Amino acid sequence: MTEDIQPYLTFVRQYYDSKDQAHDFRHIERIVSRLGRLSEGVDIPPRMQVLCFLAAFHGLWPRWRDDSEFREASRTFLTGIGWGAGGLDEAALLLERHGNDPQTAEEKIVHDANYIELLGALGIAKAFTVGGARGQTYEETSGIFSHNLDKVEFYTPVGRRLADAGRAYAKEFLARLREEW
Repeated sequence: MTEDIQPYLTFVRQYYDSKDQAHDFRHIERIVSRLGRLSEGVDIPPRMQVLCFLAAFHGLWPRWRDDSEFREASRTFLTGIGWGAGGLDEAALLLERHGNDPQTAEEKIVHDANYIELLGALGIAKAFTVGGARGQTYEETSGIFSHNLDKVEFYTPVGRRLADAGRAYAKEFLARLREEW
């Protein structure tokens, strides 16, 4: 996987420079680090080319949609590493829907790799980092985080197990935080 995804990561790295700490290139690296584990037990083995694309481009859908220069540079890059025209059309569709309506094995794996980060210690840290940047109080951020904790659905067998453990940790942490207030 490491050598398969490297060209994608090299291409997209510069486009994450302007992202906030919760959505920067390190976030993409964490997603990539989870792909192998989350691929275990899926019904249909993922297509490696599509999995690498979705993981690397995960946070760039708005740019793909709105920035014709970026979209053209991306298409040139993808064509250069062997993507055909039909694959490029599919890539755009998968990139658009993987976060909210994953349907393919690749979409489900990347979806879970992204959303698992919302749970557990890292999810709590991200919530309070983003909440602080938005000027929210601890109480406001805690309320929003708590409200959204059970809303995300996980699609892979490993993702569901990790989500259960992460949710339990987050709920325990939030309960302790409320006690300390």
